[in-house]
Amino acid sequence: FFKNITFTFSSRFLAAIFTSLSTILISRAFGPVGKGIFTMVAFFPALALNFGHLGLGNANTYLISQDKEKTRKSFYNSFWYGLIIGWFFMVVLALIYRFSPTSLVGKGQIGSWAFYLSLFAIPFVLWENFYQGIFVGRQEFKFFNLIILFSKILLFIGLVFLIYFYNINLSNIKIAIIYYVLLMSLPAIIYSLYFVFQYGFPFEFDKEILRKTISFGIRSYLACLLAFLVLRSDIYFLNYFRGLEEVGWYSLAVGFCDGILLLISSITLVLFPKITENQEQGLETTLKVSRITSLALFVIIIFSYLFGKPIILLLFGEQFLNSILPLYILLPAIYFWAITNFLSQFFASKGFPWTSVLIWLPGLIINVILNIIFIPRYGIIAAALTSLLGYGLTFILHYFYLQKLKKTSIFEIIIPPKKEISKYLIKPMTFRNY
Repeated sequence: FFKNITFTFSSRFLAAIFTSLSTILISRAFGPVGKGIFTMVAFFPALALNFGHLGLGNANTYLISQDKEKTRKSFYNSFWYGLIIGWFFMVVLALIYRFSPTSLVGKGQIGSWAFYLSLFAIPFVLWENFYQGIFVGRQEFKFFNLIILFSKILLFIGLVFLIYFYNINLSNIKIAIIYYVLLMSLPAIIYSLYFVFQYGFPFEFDKEILRKTISFGIRSYLACLLAFLVLRSDIYFLNYFRGLEEVGWYSLAVGFCDGILLLISSITLVLFPKITENQEQGLETTLKVSRITSLALFVIIIFSYLFGKPIILLLFGEQFLNSILPLYILLPAIYFWAITNFLSQFFASKGFPWTSVLIWLPGLIINVILNIIFIPRYGIIAAALTSLLGYGLTFILHYFYLQKLKKTSIFEIIIPPKKEISKYLIKPMTFRNY
């Protein structure tokens, strides 16, 4: 368990470094407006993924954790589902943009060419999500993590050549966007080839696997969709009401926090199949992991408060000075979000009861209403404050729901006892026995 977390985090940490380097290049070469264009190009495939995946990636993990023999048929179903749903969203979004472009981009007009390029990546981001669920269910973390790292390295190297050797700037940004979209699609292409070599081209579609997938997946889908909307609705409203420059500033603060959440996503990725496979120890394992991570996260957030401003100014320059205050507001929000994710993984291992899905809804409603009211007037500060409120409320509701399943003190979730601090932080090598 510890080795899988270590490898996943290490590879994703390196990937995050190259992503950060790419972000620095983009920010310095293209400015806040160019950074906003890149953000929105990535936003629409992410939007289609979070509306269209129907929980198939998590369902693949859930089913394969219980029976590894389902891998081949899960791959076949994932291929056809990704293809069909991907093209569906490409057509729907293209039609909306054709007849009512402001409903999608508002004041942040990124250009038709950039919008249609972003649609090209939609089937590929769906496939990437579905196939990673298969790898995680089999608890095979090395291959797909290495592919993610490889794609981030290629993105950075390509941007260096485009910006410094071919003098690409905001006036001819199209070439950089094309390269960016191709790199978004690369992991899914490699995963597809990997499975095709193992199982052959997916000519089949298994209805029984589909039924089981949908039974779990629809609840996972709704929970992930609501979580995504809580997490990213502020970017949409910022672009709609305030434009690309503020999206560029805010996305830098969000990206800084996403780097912190890299540790959390690495742990939850390994945690979910582990507690699904070992149901009896699921809650004990979840709480133990949550406590230890909570302490580490607290230290990281304090470090970010102390050094976030000089790091941003050093790496991105004075033009991103407006990113600093929203970053300071988002840091405690990220803490709530991280602990909520551990509790959500535990509920998912129990088959995602409907209550664990619907408790995301109040945080979303509050977040969206406040975004609509305050973002037009206060911009990125309002976006950060509404996120803090939404994440905090979502954590409280998850904690209350846990009490119905098993009475648990808040300290069992966020504060490790001294013996755990000594065992897992001061002497981390003993984590191997965990």
